[in-house]
Amino acid sequence: MAVKGGDIAKLLPKRAKCKECGFPTCFAFAMKVASGGADIDKCPYLDEETKEKIREMLAPPILPVTLGKGERAFVIGDEEVMFRHEKTFFHQPGVGILVQDTESEGEWERKLKAVLEMSFERIGRTIRPDLAVLEASSGDEGKFLSLVKRASDSSPDLPLVLMAPVGLAAKAVEVCGVDRRPLIYAVTKEDLDQHLPKLKELGVPVAVKGALEELLEVTEKLKEAGLKELVLDTGSRELWDAVKDQILLRRAALKQGFRPLGYPTITFPCFMAEDLEQQYLFAAAF
Repeated sequence: MAVKGGDIAKLLPKRAKCKECGFPTCFAFAMKVASGGADIDKCPYLDEETKEKIREMLAPPILPVTLGKGERAFVIGDEEVMFRHEKTFFHQPGVGILVQDTESEGEWERKLKAVLEMSFERIGRTIRPDLAVLEASSGDEGKFLSLVKRASDSSPDLPLVLMAPVGLAAKAVEVCGVDRRPLIYAVTKEDLDQHLPKLKELGVPVAVKGALEELLEVTEKLKEAGLKELVLDTGSRELWDAVKDQILLRRAALKQGFRPLGYPTITFPCFMAEDLEQQYLFAAAF
């Protein structure tokens, strides 16, 4: 639901038309802030707590998350509607290529090269892979960190998803660099308390995995710790269940304004499909 100028005006300090914000009245300023035409920081008399409250009111129902840096950085989330015809979609889903540390180094090179060089022209738009998903499937910490180093060296700004136990993923962040803004995949209800201090220290985007009720609990704790760039995964690996979960998450955020689920999501058609062709078909469902 759109925020009205009157809602913001109620939170402004009671000053008699000081005009220090550049507007003739507080209400005129509030109307402009509500429409996105002015920044709340222009009011010099608002305390930080109230500013943060207003910013949260104005935030989109599904918050934005930025992965990567430089010209390859991309944003997911930041959406306001269920259907394109209602307004528009602002950010298309990112497409990732899975690279496993159990594969040969030659296969690492082939896949990383494809992520960086592959592109297709369609209807005047360039479509290309957006990120590399690095999976620690060998159980060998050194091998996974070697893969992360190889991916980091292949491009200074290639967005990465670090798919590993949180402790190992945190070590991988130190290999590829915090400024690259990789996505740690994934914290769960069971290991949140153990890893929360390190996640807070790193401050990079974090994926949360769990059933819907578990997502609520974990996202609230992460938000309280100051971590707001979150990505949700319900853990469903059957196509219908995964699609159903996506619908439930989007409706909760966009139709009901339910903030604990107001984050972008991640799915893995590669773990649902039986072959490559089926991966393409399943990916199109999301």
